[in-house]
Amino acid sequence: MQKCNNLPRPLATAPFTLDSARASGVSPDRLRRKDVVHVGRGLYRPSDWSFELEGAARALSAASPGAWISHVTAARLRCQLLPPWLADSTELHLSKPVSLPSVRRKGVFGHTVFAQEDEIESVDGIRITTRSRTWLDLARRLSVSDLVCMGDQLIRVPRVDFEGRTQPYDTLDGLRSLVSRHPNLQGIVRAREALDLMRVGGGLRTRIAAPLGDGRCWPS
Repeated sequence: MQKCNNLPRPLATAPFTLDSARASGVSPDRLRRKDVVHVGRGLYRPSDWSFELEGAARALSAASPGAWISHVTAARLRCQLLPPWLADSTELHLSKPVSLPSVRRKGVFGHTVFAQEDEIESVDGIRITTRSRTWLDLARRLSVSDLVCMGDQLIRVPRVDFEGRTQPYDTLDGLRSLVSRHPNLQGIVRAREALDLMRVGGGLRTRIAAPLGDGRCWPS
């Protein structure tokens, strides 16, 4: 009887790293079979895997020590407000500090940036920019009106019965402080313009955030 040699379930349902394969007892020869696709340095996925943003971001983060998920990818994972042309984006953005080599992965948008420790956090095992830093990173790409919409979402007072929190994600003063840290960042002038137009309670004028593909949002 031929011995069954299926991948362990966690590896058979989402992208995974070489380290996680080794930890699960999967040999290098097993990774060369047709049901496994080598995505890039230290990254693999099941051949029948259908793209799912969180799974892709999780594996990319695990395979990139010192780096973090950022920009549009971070905004999508956190269900931040994006314009319609980005609301369903499957782009993968990864940022690294200037002290590390630049990102060179096929299909990944790499960024080399200066970021302070409190602008990055770990959520559900994924290193990712804070909501406020994500807003700032997107200032180079979004219009002023789009930045106002995203910013209003950050500073509005939440409805505790529906959102399970009592404090806004940030304040106008907090965002101004963040902006002042990065005077040379691309898009900084646009971010300053947006700050002058943002107001608490402005969430009523914002568009609806698009959830992830399975209809849910990431942890708040």
